[in-house]
Amino acid sequence: MLKSFQSIFVLLLIFGLGVTLLANEWATNYFPDKLGSYWIYADQEGNELTRYAVEEKDVEGETFRAFDYEPEIDDWEKYLYAVHPFLYKVGEEWVAFYVGGDIEVATESILTKKLDETLGAIRQQFAGQLPEGITMDFNYTIEPKAQDYFYLFPTPVKYNEEWIAMRLNVTVKMKMDIQGAPVEIPAELKSISSTTNIVETGNVIGTEVVETQAGTFEDCLKIEYRTKTTVNTTLPTEFKQLLPEQQPAESVTTLWLAPNVGIVKFSSGQENSDDMKTLELKNYEIQTDESESGDSK
Repeated sequence: MLKSFQSIFVLLLIFGLGVTLLANEWATNYFPDKLGSYWIYADQEGNELTRYAVEEKDVEGETFRAFDYEPEIDDWEKYLYAVHPFLYKVGEEWVAFYVGGDIEVATESILTKKLDETLGAIRQQFAGQLPEGITMDFNYTIEPKAQDYFYLFPTPVKYNEEWIAMRLNVTVKMKMDIQGAPVEIPAELKSISSTTNIVETGNVIGTEVVETQAGTFEDCLKIEYRTKTTVNTTLPTEFKQLLPEQQPAESVTTLWLAPNVGIVKFSSGQENSDDMKTLELKNYEIQTDESESGDSK
């Protein structure tokens, strides 16, 4: 009986090691990141972005693999978390980008700019139209909360099995400060809260041949990420009925990853839209254990 248990234990150990090795092989094959490797991408307008594999970094006691970019990402409106991870992990179950904090900063920055523009237009529209002695102003807070990791793909890869790649919740609270009004404005009209919930699912839908400026790549994983957005607001029902019903825009992001190269193409935007953000590989060099120069195009 003891020998039977020992045999079972050995088989389980071998099986576990095999699964781990297979997962690491998938990750290394489709997401190589040897120190010194680089990838140069060009967008639809010809602008270039270079990603460099750099030394690992420690953050609050955790060790992450790391990338740097040139030019630096200095405009959050250009930030794409599926393309611009600074920190990430390659584990036994996932290749995952540690981007939650960056998503929150980017979301707050983008929404602040849009709200400032909108409120500025409203102030300008009402300037000189309000009765004398009445003033109107707005204050708002933006509270984004994203999950820590964007899950790029599972290891080993599973085809046509969806997973939750990212969750993002954004709460916007706005107060309208009206002074000098002849009647009291109901509190529910002076304070409005809106919560947007975004769930992004990933799915490896197959393999394709992909042509880029860097060459033609066969057996590329094609991974599709789709968002589902829901919006809730505290605006009273009688006022909601005065607004046109709008369905939150859904978006689709597609990544193509080539064996021994990594991401070779990216596309993102609203589905069936002509305005798509694209990137494709223009040049690259992958370092290996055997060669300092690695493979390059």
